[in-house]
Amino acid sequence: MRITALWMIYCIGLGAIGDLTAQSVAELRANLRKAQTKSERMQLSYDLAKALSNARNFGEASDMAYQAYELAIELGEKRMASDAIFLSGDAQYRRRKYPEATTRLLEAWNTARNYGHRDVALSAAERLMEISKEQRNLQEALKWSQEIITYLRENSGRNTTSGDIVRRLEGQIAALEAENRSLKEQIAQLSGKTQEIETSYKQQIEQVKTLTQQEIGKREAEITQTRRQADSLENIKNQLLKTMTESQMLDSMIKAQQEREIQRQRAIAAQLEVERQKSEFARNLMLVVSAVVLIIALLLFLLYRGKQRTAKELAAKNQIIEDERKRSDELLLNILPPAIAEELKTRKKVAARRYEEATVMFIDIVGFTRVAEKLTPEQLVSELDYCFTNFDRIIGQYRIEKIKTVGDAYICASGLSEKNVRPSDMVKAALEIQDFLLHHKAARLSQGLPYFEARIGLHTGPVVAGVVGEKKFAYDIWGDTVNIAARVEEVCEPGRVNVSESTYWKAKYEFEWQPRGPISTKNKAPMEMFYVTGIRTIHY
Repeated sequence: MRITALWMIYCIGLGAIGDLTAQSVAELRANLRKAQTKSERMQLSYDLAKALSNARNFGEASDMAYQAYELAIELGEKRMASDAIFLSGDAQYRRRKYPEATTRLLEAWNTARNYGHRDVALSAAERLMEISKEQRNLQEALKWSQEIITYLRENSGRNTTSGDIVRRLEGQIAALEAENRSLKEQIAQLSGKTQEIETSYKQQIEQVKTLTQQEIGKREAEITQTRRQADSLENIKNQLLKTMTESQMLDSMIKAQQEREIQRQRAIAAQLEVERQKSEFARNLMLVVSAVVLIIALLLFLLYRGKQRTAKELAAKNQIIEDERKRSDELLLNILPPAIAEELKTRKKVAARRYEEATVMFIDIVGFTRVAEKLTPEQLVSELDYCFTNFDRIIGQYRIEKIKTVGDAYICASGLSEKNVRPSDMVKAALEIQDFLLHHKAARLSQGLPYFEARIGLHTGPVVAGVVGEKKFAYDIWGDTVNIAARVEEVCEPGRVNVSESTYWKAKYEFEWQPRGPISTKNKAPMEMFYVTGIRTIHY
């Protein structure tokens, strides 16, 4: 009864301790989650590791202790670093995770020695010695025993003020030396046992060799006996053949004949099998050849299709190139006369040419500044573009070359090729331009919008034409004829066509004229000028 009561009290006590530990672990976990600083987390991690170790939760205890160790290293807490890393290694040792425990305890050993924490260093070394013993590694255990003795001797005089501490350390050194002697004796005994095992192993090998030789001799004797028996059977067979009767001979011959027939049939069957294999090989070869031919045909077809596709792509690209070439030629012809453009493409440069009877026409917008003030820049450019585009259309009907536009001035010329040598064509184009502007003026007035009027002057005479520039080249004309045409335009009234005397004499019989007499111009002598009033009607 007394024993039972004591056991119950012990169990109740253990349960109470377990509840306290669990409660402590829970509280420490909650506090760790609430910790704000690294110092708090370090202390709480260490306390939680100790509580977990007491609760025999060694795996988590090792992790929490190592976490406390890392924080202690970061914060420079040397004592905490030594205690925490030893606690982590001790927890692994209690889990019997000896490789992990060895790593952590070695770190504890080095850390404690570096920081001068002798108690932690000795505890770590003792744990490492115990691990070596449990793993039957007596040499390693002896090494750690010697390490402890050396460490105790080296540190026995540090921070000691009492003779009791020295005597206690000397007692520990003596105990460790006794332990070392015991370990050396065990190593010597193991070495003796190892030699005995090696000697026994060599004796067994010699016995096996002896037995093997005996076995070989026995086998050779059996082989000899077997050969003798075979020779005896052969002699008996020969005697039986000698005493065989004629019927037996006949039966033997029949059997031999049957055997030969069987062999012949087998040969025929083998020949048929060979033929079958040849036929099958030929069929397979034909299939392979057919497959190869089919693959080659497919490849040729794919190559043909690819070639066709490439040809189509090339044709498409060539068409694009041709279209671009035509477009560039058209753009070039919009800038230069055909002959000049062709010479520029061929020779990359155009020589200047003189034309003796070229007719130059100047068109100038009257009151351009006044109209520009009433329109936005966009409206002004749009209106000017509309007028100049129609000028291009009109002179294009008479194959007149447009030279350039300068602001609100438009300059063109005829007689620069064999296709537009008639001055009368230039006069007709000038009348059509004034007619277009007159109709456009009426439309603009009906809408209440400003309008353009123009003065047009023409003069016929020699000019020099050519291309200037290398990149942004331009076709232009030079000479006094160009200057005179500009002066004739300056003294013209808005909405009318004014021509010089030279142009008048070359187109006199095709138009109606209004003589103006000699007119003075800037930097020029007075010149005879004429207004064109219309195309002359011929009555038959």
